[in-house]
Amino acid sequence: MYTSELFNLDGVLITTHVTTKVKIIDDILESLLYPADSDEIKVIGFDIEWCLSNEDEGSETKPTTKCATLHLCDENTCLIIQLLHMYRVPVSLLNFLRLPDYTFVGVGIKENLNKFEKYYGIRCRNAVELGPLAASVMKMPRLSACGIDELALVVSKLNIRRHRPLSVVFNNWGHHELSKKLAKLATVNVYSYFNVGSKLLAAEAD
Repeated sequence: MYTSELFNLDGVLITTHVTTKVKIIDDILESLLYPADSDEIKVIGFDIEWCLSNEDEGSETKPTTKCATLHLCDENTCLIIQLLHMYRVPVSLLNFLRLPDYTFVGVGIKENLNKFEKYYGIRCRNAVELGPLAASVMKMPRLSACGIDELALVVSKLNIRRHRPLSVVFNNWGHHELSKKLAKLATVNVYSYFNVGSKLLAAEAD
């Protein structure tokens, strides 16, 4: 399964790839790699959407938490991996999350990664929670508990609410064919993580 959409967020064109195909995932993750000698801060927006799935255990069927989709984003590329519909986690994703020179940023990222490790045994080497980072860098303690809407406004003057689809059924992340509205919602959020994280980490490094 593979689809591709182009979204415009305040003049930034983002190509969003939604897929279960390992070869496509491999190629896109390779395209996200910076040149080895690049001085740019290597930041990737990271998000996960979860769902409950029924699994058979002997004579019982019980709900279990599953990763429906995993989202990664740099400035112009968003990758949505539909892990719920894959037989295994791609090796390229395992390796990508372990890159020592990359920082993965998000809101609720620590909780997501803890669950991801619990259910899939996969760890991310470098992860940063955006709220506490913004509070520290901008010397505004109240930002520590803020969501991405407030962080994007304060840090990047980016109003992401106006880009979000208004009518979205949030429990549809596990559907085999992800709707364009959900793809856009995922893109808006994970791009915002990248945007805010890049600015904060650059300011912290100065």
